[in-house]
Amino acid sequence: MKPPPGPPPGPPDVSDLRELVEQWSAFATSLERGYTFDLDNWLNDVDVRELILEALPMYGADDLGDLALRLEQADSIFKAATRPFRACVWGKGTARKERWTAEKNWWYFRTPLVSNAQLEDELATIR
Repeated sequence: MKPPPGPPPGPPDVSDLRELVEQWSAFATSLERGYTFDLDNWLNDVDVRELILEALPMYGADDLGDLALRLEQADSIFKAATRPFRACVWGKGTARKERWTAEKNWWYFRTPLVSNAQLEDELATIR
């Protein structure tokens, strides 16, 4: 016999989203000084924005409050410190599988304006 189901999960904790937005904001701001890490780090860094996108539907406008503005500011800073890239930084196969597009998941289709040789070499191999 299966045990009886537990109580339904409570509402999501907005502090989790706040932490992600703060992480994204700090990352975006750091790009103004240039990016010194490799592709694996870049993928991890831009994945934070995807996590935010996935979490947003769980919160109402009242929950978001100043977070919406903070996210908008961080996105603007990120866009100013990056350039469009010819493909998804995860590769075309992953983009197709995940249904990521340059319009909806634009952070996966951008790379730093001020980069480094290792990252540029790795970006050149993306198919």
